[in-house]
Amino acid sequence: IDIIWGLFGTAVGLLYAGMQGMVPCLPPAPLSTSVINTDQYMGSWNFVAATAWDEDGIKSFKDTDSSVLDIQKGANFTLIVTERWRSGEECQSKTWNYWAHSMTDPLLFREDFDAIAMIWDGKWVNCPSCIVTLMIDDDDEVSAMLFSRDEKTPDNVIDEFKSKTECLLMEDFMKAPLTKG
Repeated sequence: IDIIWGLFGTAVGLLYAGMQGMVPCLPPAPLSTSVINTDQYMGSWNFVAATAWDEDGIKSFKDTDSSVLDIQKGANFTLIVTERWRSGEECQSKTWNYWAHSMTDPLLFREDFDAIAMIWDGKWVNCPSCIVTLMIDDDDEVSAMLFSRDEKTPDNVIDEFKSKTECLLMEDFMKAPLTKG
């Protein structure tokens, strides 16, 4: 089965490389699970902005003032992702486990299989201390999210993220207000 997944991953990579020639605003290839599992990507990431193909893709972010993801290595090729966010006057927290196995590279599957994610480094939006995630949730809503190590992200990085995702027809955009901490 490892050989089949390896061939599938190679085919997807070649297809993606071909698509980049036709759609120049596509991001580079997503980070592999072996790269994501390094210490460089562990720790806290501040939510900056989200974008989607339609408003439903970002509806879950509309009431969010601020959010922080914490990514840690788990057992058996998993990542433990804890999100803490402020919605209205309440702070909330939720934890998910994602499979980060080379067989599913570069896809990260949530353990309940209700969501799939991919991660890119921030170089695509000129921000070495950022990551961009693409999430497909259990309602088949697709959103791209920008996260930064820094609490304050320069406007030019946010503008670059918005511009690059608009080129992909993800025109519904929302920036985290960050008014309540």
